[in-house]
Amino acid sequence: MTEISDREARAAQNELVFRAVNEQIVKMTDRFREQLADIDIVCECANTSCVGTIRVHVDEFAKIERADGRFLVLPGHEDESVEQVVERLDNYVIVWKAGISTDGRAPGLS
Repeated sequence: MTEISDREARAAQNELVFRAVNEQIVKMTDRFREQLADIDIVCECANTSCVGTIRVHVDEFAKIERADGRFLVLPGHEDESVEQVVERLDNYVIVWKAGISTDGRAPGLS
């Protein structure tokens, strides 16, 4: 296994925090799914000062594979020096970060 830089570890931790926020948003809106067509989720990019949101249809969000290391970011917020673009869509980009372990934490962080 390769060592990851401090920058990569901090970026991964930030993305995991935003993912957790989005999971809570989805849980809270699940009971209103019939009334809601779209939800606003937070950008899961590595930039700690980012306050961007992504509007996505509830059903579309449910179909996105939220596998380990995959994050949704606004277009232009992807950092290809530490993550790989999986898919580009009109209002968001799905990126994959290799340094995320299966337990949901970036290696080297506790």
